[in-house]
Amino acid sequence: MYPVDFTAGQAGERSRGLGWAGVFFFIKALLALPHLIIVSILGRLAFVIAYIGFFFVGFTGKQPGELRSIMVAAMRWEARTYAWVGALTDLYPPFIWEEDDYPARLTVGDAPETPSRGLAWAGIFFIKVILLIPHLIVLAFVFIGLFFAAWFGFWKIAFTGESSPGVHRFLTGTIRWWMRAQAWLYGLTDEYPPFRLAE
Repeated sequence: MYPVDFTAGQAGERSRGLGWAGVFFFIKALLALPHLIIVSILGRLAFVIAYIGFFFVGFTGKQPGELRSIMVAAMRWEARTYAWVGALTDLYPPFIWEEDDYPARLTVGDAPETPSRGLAWAGIFFIKVILLIPHLIVLAFVFIGLFFAAWFGFWKIAFTGESSPGVHRFLTGTIRWWMRAQAWLYGLTDEYPPFRLAE
């Protein structure tokens, strides 16, 4: 299995009120605004920290654990936020840095024992971004599908109080794919991410 995974419980009963907030998407986005601002800041911070980490790996062959912890925490916050916005859970995400029992969970395996210095230097010269372009192209289309699937899912929740299992799987898989692409870009794993939504 790939060392980075994202799970978000099961499809099932959801709040109709939050379903209507999703139908009128700006309402749900407004409710998520504090988290979206934090995610934006943490995303930039994680990128800078990843870039610093590339120099550590490039010169020493090791990535400091403190840098890794910050990047994982930033990604975890992002995954929780997107899970709530997409109605994978009704539980509003916590404003915490640590891992807890929130129903949407991002797991990142242990750091490679000997991280690739070649990939670190590729990160320093932004070659990793170029190598990730195939994923970014495919994900651009997947995200378009995600928007429509999520909106359909909000309508179903608003009228029935139940989420769609197919939409739930698609949203979970899309977040998983995006998190895996980020983890590879940041150097949290040296294994190139797979082109798939499944685990």
